[in-house]
Amino acid sequence: MNKQDAQKINEALELLNEAAKGQKDELNSLLSDKYSDLKNSLSGLESTIEDKAGNAAERLRELKASAASQASETASQVDHKVHEEPWKTLGLTVLASLALGVFIGRKDS
Repeated sequence: MNKQDAQKINEALELLNEAAKGQKDELNSLLSDKYSDLKNSLSGLESTIEDKAGNAAERLRELKASAASQASETASQVDHKVHEEPWKTLGLTVLASLALGVFIGRKDS
């Protein structure tokens, strides 16, 4: 191999090296842009999930408070009725217990 051929090979290798470096920089830039896009998308998704979770938790607190309020109101109404008409309440309780006992004690032939 002569000196001129070696010089041409070195020039070709330098051109290939420069091209590879340019491709490497372009690839790094592209990956960096895609990573940033993905990071922004995930950040937006995280925010949306946090908002929905917060809304769901608030709704559950509201439902719990509503159920407690209704239970308290019903208990108050029952207490008022029992104190207003104790004998009627006792009679209905005995009658319901008797009916339940007959229903449970009944045997199918």
